[in-house]
Order: sequence, then structure tokens, then C-alpha cells
Amino acid sequence: MRWMLAVFILLGLGSALAQDPRYPETTRYLVSAPDYRLDRLTLLKWPFIEVIRADRWKEHQAAKEGGKPAVAHEWRLPMSDLATTQEVARDLRRAWQRFEERYYWHAITRLNNPALYAVYCWAGLKGPDLNPPLPEVRVDTPSGIVPQGFDPGLGWPQPAAQGQHMLDAYWPIPQLDNEEFCDDLSLQILPLMYVPGFCIDIDAIGFSWCTPGYEGGEPLWFNDAEAQKRVSDGIAHAVSAYYPDYQKDVLTALRPRVPTDLSNPTKLRVFAPMPWQAHVLEGGAVVTPVMRTLDGLTPQNLVSEAQGIVSTLRQALPRLPEAERLAGTAYYYQAVRGLARLPFLAPVSNQLSGLIGGMDEQVMERALLALAAADEGSKLVGRDLFINSKNAPGAWRLEELKRWFPPSNPYIYERFGYLSFFQVWNRAEVSTVPDFRADRNPLGVAASLGMRALFYWWVPVRIKVSLLPTPPFISLSGALDWPRPIPVAPYVLPFAGERTYWGWVSVPEGYEIPRVRGTPGLGVSGVSIPGFGPEVYNILLR
Repeated sequence: MRWMLAVFILLGLGSALAQDPRYPETTRYLVSAPDYRLDRLTLLKWPFIEVIRADRWKEHQAAKEGGKPAVAHEWRLPMSDLATTQEVARDLRRAWQRFEERYYWHAITRLNNPALYAVYCWAGLKGPDLNPPLPEVRVDTPSGIVPQGFDPGLGWPQPAAQGQHMLDAYWPIPQLDNEEFCDDLSLQILPLMYVPGFCIDIDAIGFSWCTPGYEGGEPLWFNDAEAQKRVSDGIAHAVSAYYPDYQKDVLTALRPRVPTDLSNPTKLRVFAPMPWQAHVLEGGAVVTPVMRTLDGLTPQNLVSEAQGIVSTLRQALPRLPEAERLAGTAYYYQAVRGLARLPFLAPVSNQLSGLIGGMDEQVMERALLALAAADEGSKLVGRDLFINSKNAPGAWRLEELKRWFPPSNPYIYERFGYLSFFQVWNRAEVSTVPDFRADRNPLGVAASLGMRALFYWWVPVRIKVSLLPTPPFISLSGALDWPRPIPVAPYVLPFAGERTYWGWVSVPEGYEIPRVRGTPGLGVSGVSIPGFGPEVYNILLR
């Protein structure tokens, strides 16, 4: 039976191997030698992981053999707790929201000066403060990171920041203090912006006459050139003053958050970012491995996370070639079985065992032996089922599935052989403010764009003529009608520049970490994260 199963899998590999990728000799970074054991906390030491750069490792080996100085090729990264990376993501959202509010309210107040200047800059009318919720944790799979043609049918999720560069609610009044957007403004009466349309009403004889365009919301004359100049000046001011502040807010959000006391592991909050060159465009990313800490580490949470992983596998395994589909269940069976045998998970061991219920242990062991035999067969024909020669263990299709696994805790990571990272990077974009591409209900996006359209508000006048029986026989009285909007080009505020994204990615142990470039810990010219220095993590890595 054992040999029949092995032969069956080997035969199935014949067609599967024909499409196996040839992983190139990479110069990028691989997850290596993680040490994220929670028992380090009992020694007042924080869990960390190691990453290795493959090309420099080979240079290091050659230098070592030649008696030359060592070549830096391996780095330690302290882990961050997942909840704190959510707080960082919220701060990044708030940074964008602050920029968006300052941008709009400065431009619209400048355009509608003196009316809005008096209301917002003098009177200080203000709405609720910006207070975005904690963003949802969801893993994305960057395009190009998996071998071409590999599609396990799990979709290609976008970064958690996708569609999040908007306000949570759009108010008709600012959600920040007036000093945030009233700078570079003063009361401006001239030049004249419009000559209002008007109506003459003589009620006694039922007569009414209005200037052309009155009903359509058009004044007799509108200073369109001045209106467009005010908008252009507002845009230029936002680019020169508010956009640099946005970038500073991003850097402040990315500052390390390292405790000075490790004595209470259940209350620790750590954000230990590592700039891999930097987050600026084409510069790389700011990266940190993440884990759920002790306060979220309950037996039931572990069961839920294992259930989520098993559910992902059940969707993906049927899409794999026959050989790996047959062995895939056994491949991950050992991970669930290992969890079920942990002493502190004894109360939920039956629930964990239920995830692999109906699977015969001996059959699973035979399937794994057959998969190992298939590995030897793949090497004979010059293919890579197991790609140990590229520092990456395991059958590559079964390993690549881990890129869809969620951020978790060290027990899940250790058993399933992967790790999750929080990443921050910039993209160059041309869009509107608000972003019409936001991942929201189309009607809601349209409503948001409508509330942030560029209008000049003019006020029509109604003149009432009353006939009197005695001199002067006529009485005139005037009243202001409801304000009417005039659209002003470019109608919606534009944005063209770098915008900061964030998200969580999962990486199989020994495989490539996406989005990183350069050397860990070194930024690019002109970019530095407040509080980051070569010694900042000493307390965590001691």
C-alpha cells in the first residue's frame, strides 16, 4: 500500500513538474531562523526573527573561506504586536484625513472669502474631530511575488489601505481647528466677485420680473478668472505647506513604540519598524514582523485561527496538481496535530482534532513519505518540487499557499511554517480628493465628491415694490434669497504625488519578503523616522 501510494504520487508529479517554476538566484530577503518563542518573555526578552539576504550569504561564505572580513548578510528584527500595527495604520489614515481636510477647507474658504472666512476663521465654526476607527487586518498578496501562472483560486486581495484614503464621514463644516487651514488667509473684499441677479415683485398688481439666469442660479456677472485664481492659489498652498506636513505626520506615525519595562508581558505594546531603505517611492518599505501577544492568546482564538487556515486550504487544495492535492492534506495535518498536542490547549484539543477528523494517521504519514520520495524524483529530472537549494524548504505550491494565511501568534507560525509582516510604502498617484476610486459604495463615493466639489456661493436679491395711497406712493424693500452655487474649475480638487499605503503580508519560512529593498536599518537621503536609531531595539534584542 505504501509503495502504491508513492508510485501514484510520483506519476502525478510527471505533469505537475513540467510547470514548476525555476526560482531565480535572488538578491532579496528571505525569512530565516525565526526565534519567536513566547517563553522568551519569561526571561524578559522579546521574540524576534532573522532575515537573510541570499546573495550576501554566499559572499560571506566566500569571504570566510578566504580569510576575509565578514559580509553583513543576516539581520534580527524584533516583532511588533498586531494590535499596535493597527494603531499605526489608524494614525496613517488620520494623517491623510488631516491633509484632505486642510486641503479642501483652505481652498474653499479662500474661494468664498469673505463669507466663509468670517464663519470659519473668525467665528471658528467646527465639527467633530477626526477619529478614524482601527483598520481591519487583512492580508494582501502583492502581484509578482508568486510564480507566474500559479493561481490557487483564493483571489488576489489588495492591501488593507486600498480605498481607505477618504474621510469616514464628510461634514459641511471642518473637522479640525481653524488654525489648521486659515493660514495664509485674510479678510478679502476686493476684487468684486459677482453682480447678483435680482427679482422685482409688485404684489399689488401681480407683477414679477427677474434678471436672465436668475432661476438657473446665474448672477448677472461672475468673476470666473478671479475664482479660478483663488482655487489655483489654494491648491499651490496645500502642495507647498500641507503636503510636507502630511509626510511629517506619516513619519511620526511610524516612530518606534518600544516599552522600557518588559516585566508585564500581557500589557506590552510594541511597534518596532525597520526601514528597508525607506517607504518613499521606489525606496522600499518600512517593515516589521507581527504577532498576537499574550493578551490575545487564548485557546479559543487559536482554534479560530486554525479553522481559518484549514478553510483556506480546503478552497485552494482542489486547484493544485494531483500530486500536491493528495499530499496537501497530510502536509498540513501535522501542523494541526501539533497544535492539538500542546498542553495548554488540552481544553480545546478535541476541537482542533475535529478539523482533521476522519484522517487516518498512518495514511497521512505514508503520504508524507511519498511526497519526500517525489522530491528525490524531482531532483533526478532537474526540477524543483522541494526547493531547498534556494533556501526555501517545502513543496513550493503548498508553501506559496501560506501567503494567504492571516497574521497570527507564534504557536500558529511555528506549526505552519510562515510569518506575517506589517508593511508601509508609498505609491505615486494621480486622483481626486476625495478619491473616486475608493473601495466603497459607488453612491457614497458620488455623495462624498459632491460634498467636496468646488463651488462659489453667491446670494440673489429680491426687491419688493409696495404701492402706497399717499406720497411717496411707492415703498421699496429688499431681501436676500437662498445662496446659489457656481461650479469653479477644476470642480474637484486634484491630487498628484506620493501617498502612503499600509498592509499585512504573510511569507512562508525561507521565501522572499515582498517590497523590501536596500539594506535594513538604512534610510534614503532626507528621510528619517523619528526615534529610530541603531540602538533603539537593544532592550528588545538583549
